[in-house]
Amino acid sequence: MKAVLLDFNGTLFFDSGFHLEAWGKIYRELCENTDNEPGSSFYCGPRNDEIIQKMAPWLTPEERDIYSQKKEALYRQICLQNADKVHLVSGAERLLGELKERQVPFILASASIQENIEFYFRQFGLNRWFDQKQCVYDDGSYADKGKMHVEAAKRLGVTLSKCIVVEDSLSAISHAKSNGAGMIVGVGTDSVKNDLIHAGAGYVIRDFTEFRMEWLDIEIPN
Repeated sequence: MKAVLLDFNGTLFFDSGFHLEAWGKIYRELCENTDNEPGSSFYCGPRNDEIIQKMAPWLTPEERDIYSQKKEALYRQICLQNADKVHLVSGAERLLGELKERQVPFILASASIQENIEFYFRQFGLNRWFDQKQCVYDDGSYADKGKMHVEAAKRLGVTLSKCIVVEDSLSAISHAKSNGAGMIVGVGTDSVKNDLIHAGAGYVIRDFTEFRMEWLDIEIPN
């Protein structure tokens, strides 16, 4: 393996609860029938615009963008209200430090919007490891997470087939597999391990204390 592509939300930062809380507020604002509020799987994977369009198909693209921005502002506010839980996942700092020391190229490929990326760099001090200008994020130009993986590998100067992709989303893992990622590491609890493997993950870890550096030594045939 030549490089590592890292997702952020639910992977380097366990923040699913914060996102769900923010989405719940948006749903209750937009929809009258709160008895049928969707479960967590409804919100996991797709981009904000897709989620809001399914939630409220009567909104215009401009209105969806307003609600997307509002949801993310709520999410950042909730993060700040729970400062004790705003930290990188166990083992993440060790992994990032070791990748940097070994001079293994790595990059963030996140479905977050620019405002959230800027928030993460401030809150987590990500500039210790990442070049913010190089990060791939949802700037509206990517159809799905798979396109982000391809662009992230390109920015590192390698093919996706030589990359380890680390993701927690089933859809993102499926895209990585379809696009020929060299190795896919899923992040999740034991309860979702089989789902992650079925989607295409070759390995599943609960946090980065379980990431094995020897994976970088695996050679993928051309």
